[in-house]
Amino acid sequence: MESISSKHWLALTKSFQKPDSFKSWMQVLNSFGPFLLLWGLAYFALEVSFWFMIPVAFLAALFGLRIFIIQHDCGHGSFFKSMKWRDRVGIVCSFITMTPYRGWQWEHAMHHAHSGKIEHRDLGEIVMLTAAEFVALSRWEKIKYRIYRFPPATFLIGPAWVFFGFYRWPYWKEHRQHKVYRQSVWLTNAWLLALFGVGIYFLGWNFAWVHLMIIYFTAVMGVWMFYVQHQFEDGYWRPTENWTQAEAAVHGSSFFKLPKILQWFTGNIGYHHVHHLNPLIPNYELEACHNENEVLQTEVTTLTLANCWETMKLKFWDEKLERMISWKEMKNLYL
Repeated sequence: MESISSKHWLALTKSFQKPDSFKSWMQVLNSFGPFLLLWGLAYFALEVSFWFMIPVAFLAALFGLRIFIIQHDCGHGSFFKSMKWRDRVGIVCSFITMTPYRGWQWEHAMHHAHSGKIEHRDLGEIVMLTAAEFVALSRWEKIKYRIYRFPPATFLIGPAWVFFGFYRWPYWKEHRQHKVYRQSVWLTNAWLLALFGVGIYFLGWNFAWVHLMIIYFTAVMGVWMFYVQHQFEDGYWRPTENWTQAEAAVHGSSFFKLPKILQWFTGNIGYHHVHHLNPLIPNYELEACHNENEVLQTEVTTLTLANCWETMKLKFWDEKLERMISWKEMKNLYL
């Protein structure tokens, strides 16, 4: 991948890493405004029927996903030039998404620093074993891994556990040791306790049902996006000594080519290879950077709504073949 080696990648993307205050504030308005409106409609729909509420909650969750992308960009320092404003907006987003701002900011920074390193798959990743690691497991450990990687568990149960359970305490050792990270978790929890307390007091338990359902849908979509952007057949996992950031970004992150409306709702995060090359690019500039640099279009693995579902059958990284393999391939090759 000489054409986008580490010494060249910054030059390809640097001109796009300038936040535009107008675009950023417009994104805040066109994300929070519809979200709050649809949240209210979902609440009134629930007064009629749970099943009337579901489609409205799902639509609200699409805007919730945009809010999560704003929080994500604020955490990277790419959304506003002002640190004060990006932290303020990021913290407000975190109260909606139920995701501690500082704590997740650190976790996600570790993901960027180590993405594609075979020794660092525990840092904010969906757990993936190598073929050799799986073969070495006990029978019970093999069963647990297969349950974990069973799609309903990974994409329906897992998101609920992460957003409603895992994020509620200082989950990484670094969080327990660092005051700022701990405070981020407890501040988010205190806000959520106050929000749900006041909401339930004035609006009843339907308040909790509506918000939890919206965030659940947001979490499911977010986990799916993260999965297909990093766990696909022609991925990239290397020992640290053979790892480069540019290769990890472009070969270890997919281009999830979505229809324009879904691209808008997901804040262009489908251009994930560009984002990993330069996390300082605001989400609204990712597409332009991709389109201007032909090498970013030809080197990357492109996934679409038609073929992204095939990634669910991939369970292991095969270090010999240097690609992900399915359970069927595992049995034929190693068991």
